Amino acid sequence: MHPADPVAGTRSRQLPLILLHADAGRASQWDALIAVLPRDRTIAAFDFRGHGDSAPAADADYSFSGRAADVGAVMNELGFEKAVLVAHSGGSAVALAYAEQAPARVAALMLVDPPADPRAIPPNVREQFVRDAAGDKGLEATQAFYASIAGSNPEVRTRVLADVAATNAAAIAGVTAALAAWNPEPALDACAGPIFVLASPGTDAQRALYKLRPRIPHRVVAGVGHWMAIERPDEVATALTGFC
Repeated sequence: MHPADPVAGTRSRQLPLILLHADAGRASQWDALIAVLPRDRTIAAFDFRGHGDSAPAADADYSFSGRAADVGAVMNELGFEKAVLVAHSGGSAVALAYAEQAPARVAALMLVDPPADPRAIPPNVREQFVRDAAGDKGLEATQAFYASIAGSNPEVRTRVLADVAATNAAAIAGVTAALAAWNPEPALDACAGPIFVLASPGTDAQRALYKLRPRIPHRVVAGVGHWMAIERPDEVATALTGFC
């Protein structure tokens, strides 16, 4: 744990924020955070393909690189030449993929409880996750897992599980497969801009991204579940404004 959150610099503070939600989530999971961020900051959030109100992927591509292309499309549509990406959970892998694809357009990355390196999980366990997510009970399997990491707040758990239910079945299968096959190291090495990780105790593991690359500053928030931007928006806002 680093003694203080890093500061990315005043130039980053003037750039827009793009908020990337978790796998099987939706953009509205950022609403509580947006409400406590400075009103003069330009902020954009959108539903990934097959999530929330967005249509399923026409090409069935739910890979991190495919969703990273959506980040670029949103930036183009909004006229953002450069932005700070704030990403939660599996959205962190999307953010890293986009930073690798278009480094000149990403000023900094704040990753909120990103997944640990899945290669630490035995291959047979990962394969079972993928099979479960793609099976007839993929929704139930995903909801059961999400309930196990949501923390102690029942309102957060209920909301998160409802958002999973609103996710297209093919998207649930696709994002699970993408995460199971993810190797975060190439993108971590390619990312040139500042990175900061805000983690929950549940992901403070041996294969956490900041342990794979100790140069990445981080802070662990005690007593919080995986969806800390819903549960503790003020703490996330404080970390974010201190960073960029």
